[in-house]
Amino acid sequence: MFWLGVIMNNITEQEYRVTKSETEDNLTFTGRIASWSARHRWWVIAASALVLVLAMFVSSTVETNLVDDNAIVVGESGEAIRLLDERFDEGGAPIEQLVFSNPALDVDHPAYRSTVEQLIQELMALPEVTAVVNYYDTGDSRLVSADRHVQRAQVELADSDDGQIGAVLETIYAARTEANAGGFYIGMAGNLSVLKQKEDLADEDLGRVFIVTLVLALVIMLLVFRAVVAALIPLILAVGAIITAMGMAALVSQAYALGEGYEVLISMLGLAVGIDYSLFIISRFRYERQAGREKLEAITVASNTTGRAVFYAGVTVMLSLAGLALTNNPVFISIGVGVNLVVFISIVGSLTFLPAVLSVLGDNVNRLRVPFLGRANGNGGLWSSITKKVLDRPLAFAAVTAAGLIALALPVSTIDLAFPTGSRGLHDAVDAKQAMVLLEEHFSGGIATPAMVVVDAPDVTAPEVQASVAGLIQRVGQDDAFVGPFETVVNRAGDLLFVRVALAGDREAAERGVELLRDEVVPDAFAGSGAEAYVTGMTAFSMDFSDSMYKSLPYVFGFVLGLAFLLLLVMFRSIVIPVKAILLNLLSVAAAYGVVVMVFQWGWGVGLLGSEAPGVIAPWLPLILFAILFGLSMDYHMLLLNRIKEAYDEGRGNDASVAEGIRLTAGQITSAAAIMVGVFGTFALMRDVEGQMFGLGLGVAVFIDATIIRSVLLPASMKLLGDRNWYLPSWLEWLPKVGTSESGRDHEFAPEAVPAMADD
Repeated sequence: MFWLGVIMNNITEQEYRVTKSETEDNLTFTGRIASWSARHRWWVIAASALVLVLAMFVSSTVETNLVDDNAIVVGESGEAIRLLDERFDEGGAPIEQLVFSNPALDVDHPAYRSTVEQLIQELMALPEVTAVVNYYDTGDSRLVSADRHVQRAQVELADSDDGQIGAVLETIYAARTEANAGGFYIGMAGNLSVLKQKEDLADEDLGRVFIVTLVLALVIMLLVFRAVVAALIPLILAVGAIITAMGMAALVSQAYALGEGYEVLISMLGLAVGIDYSLFIISRFRYERQAGREKLEAITVASNTTGRAVFYAGVTVMLSLAGLALTNNPVFISIGVGVNLVVFISIVGSLTFLPAVLSVLGDNVNRLRVPFLGRANGNGGLWSSITKKVLDRPLAFAAVTAAGLIALALPVSTIDLAFPTGSRGLHDAVDAKQAMVLLEEHFSGGIATPAMVVVDAPDVTAPEVQASVAGLIQRVGQDDAFVGPFETVVNRAGDLLFVRVALAGDREAAERGVELLRDEVVPDAFAGSGAEAYVTGMTAFSMDFSDSMYKSLPYVFGFVLGLAFLLLLVMFRSIVIPVKAILLNLLSVAAAYGVVVMVFQWGWGVGLLGSEAPGVIAPWLPLILFAILFGLSMDYHMLLLNRIKEAYDEGRGNDASVAEGIRLTAGQITSAAAIMVGVFGTFALMRDVEGQMFGLGLGVAVFIDATIIRSVLLPASMKLLGDRNWYLPSWLEWLPKVGTSESGRDHEFAPEAVPAMADD
């Protein structure tokens, strides 16, 4: 193999010397990298294989360090959670709600009592359970519903380790199977049980989604290239990038812990950008071969032009994700780091490994043609027809489509940021949902996720502190905004305690309850006690986190938009192009936000996803969506503008350049967008409400960007502005010239979306 590589490399060198003089003076750095990789193909492929093997070894041997779940907390709730985490070694005795329901039996019926007591006895035998507070032992009427058909029991766990809840749930499921014959429903709801069930569903969904996405991508690639070999290359590059990124992430995590769920984002973005970037370059290579260029020249030209657009598009994605660092939140920062790894590897692979593979394959990239699939007609199809009509009446088309997108974006003005809680925040597949519904109907959903008043003092058993705690419990016990019983738990050192205070009513009522605690109840109760008191819990955390996100939005948006402007300014040497690109991308992102609000906040069509409308939007969503979407939307924008600029630099008029650019990129962009929409769409079908928000938002934005923006608003604005599109003030002439054309000579244009070479 070594000598074969040497021989092939010598042949490559001879071919390269023939074509080098024709293109060397016009090569950008992407062209130079690809040219070198193609000439040293065996070394590049061997190095790539070695990196992949090392990444697989690292992934299997190095444990990835994850950011502590509490790292995401902020504000007063965050301080309280940190205190609990530091001083309660046993996790603060978490409480889960065990719910029994039988429409045909009263709770005092012997069969009802026997069923409840038998399960309680089984639970108490588990080492994970320390206590079960129930109606039959306490006689507390607050544990029984008004119609006396539903009752709840409070299960106290030994600690807050996620593994504790597994054995408890298994015991409950087994008891429910036996009790169903008697008309009983038995379920559990609480922070740990809900989290456990959602994680189990996510693990099942991720494997299925990944396989479905790969199959979908392969089908699209076959339709694009009409050849099995060409279709497989983008998938190989994408999967390789994901595996390599996972290995690198494990190493990076040793210095900077990564946020939980980073694997999902690496897989999602790795498939999307890895396939798209290689699709663009392979398509351009095939086009150049049809145009008559030698193999190495075609590789060089493809990377010099389309590869350049891929590089800048990828850098834009990375810069957008880097903006998450401005949140100053370790989880967001780690997400940006993790996803940037796979984007970076995809860029590098597209400019090194891909040219090397194309150099080895040459025209064999068209091997194993798919029968019954014809060739592209080369006229750009539907998109060229639409573009022609748009260019004939640009103002009318621009006004109508812009108005439509603005209408889609209007719901953003009503956006309500909060973590989905209660039964409406759970997919129908989550087992705890039915138990949560029963709690909400007969008690209060806040019982499953109570607020906690955390008291910090040198000695929380001191009389003045205990008097304050007693006053707090008396005060909340007299207010309908809260639900008892109100348990007090003291740590072993005696310097920290917390009081569980369940909040009554829906989310809005729960938020008012937190505000009441923070503004009145807690300050009054602990005035003069010498203790510091904090209010935390799911509702308090959601409120604090949302406030933090609102404060971070301007900084992240400003950073991303500013860097994108500078990047486009340098790439196209125009001050108009970046301004227009930013405005169009913001419009597509805003429209995607609007659709997410309509579906998940207003409830339009959410039932099709197997969920209820939680009535709120996860507070992390706007920032993450913006960072990813703004970068991804630049992919198509840069590819299309790159082609338009090539034609314009070669002397074609503005209108002709726009039409030609769209014709030449129509198939690529449509196919790439179909892959991204498919990838993100499958994530929208996951059994997690927040994951569905994320997948739907990404899919809608990419669809809008690849259709309405690219085929209507962009060409219409280019037509209306004419040569002013390329305006650059004289005082910016010092900017470096990173031209788009691969050579100074003219050549015939041909479609690059699907194979265009002669039969093998």
